[in-house]
Amino acid sequence: MKPLKPILLVSLFVILCSCSSRRALTECDHPSGWCKEIRDISDKSWKYAQLSKNVYNKPFQFNLDKYFEKIEDFENKEMDFYATLYKDKLTGMYVFAFRGTDSLKDFSTGNNPANQKQNKYGLEIFDQCRSKYNFKECIVTGHSLGGGIATHISLNREGATAYTFNRSPVFRNKLKIKNDRYTIVENGEILKAARLFGREPNQLYTSIGCSKGNPVKQHDMKNLAECLTKIAAFENNEAKESLLLNHISAE
Repeated sequence: MKPLKPILLVSLFVILCSCSSRRALTECDHPSGWCKEIRDISDKSWKYAQLSKNVYNKPFQFNLDKYFEKIEDFENKEMDFYATLYKDKLTGMYVFAFRGTDSLKDFSTGNNPANQKQNKYGLEIFDQCRSKYNFKECIVTGHSLGGGIATHISLNREGATAYTFNRSPVFRNKLKIKNDRYTIVENGEILKAARLFGREPNQLYTSIGCSKGNPVKQHDMKNLAECLTKIAAFENNEAKESLLLNHISAE
């Protein structure tokens, strides 16, 4: 299937009072059909995209046992919060994966701009783990609400690089810490319009045409994770192995 034309926004992205910039795409005649910038971000993010799918604990789970050791799960049933801490087996880097919206309860506790309970709780967990495991740098990742939590932490704590997918626009930028932040969204997914009303942090913002369908279908994390893995697999042997291991067609 020929991919839809990707659009890459490299942004200091604050709608209405924004300093927004656009970078031209290059090397778009690649056999994959994807431009260099899309291939690069797919190569960086595909493992974190898979973790962001797995943290939902649904029947399909990407096999990432070769790359990550599960350290600890965090659950707060009162607000329906869930996250998992992993450790990269190769680099030793800690990775937090935050679950997105999975119920009406966590929608109200996580997506309420006036009372951001899950963002606050995510910071508490982050601080506890930093003290417990004594790390200076880590990765925070998540999809939808989980991406909003990851963004909130990356904006308010040093050393937290964020990879987020179709993320929520609900977070607070109090400390304006300049960590690296990579935001990847489907062109037509349901939260894309909502993000126009939120001030977004300095980031590499990538809008990509991975799938067709209605806005809800395009919001799906499994589809986006598979697509990013397929793109990465053109030049990354680990991603290629992941497709085989998870019985995903490269087409």
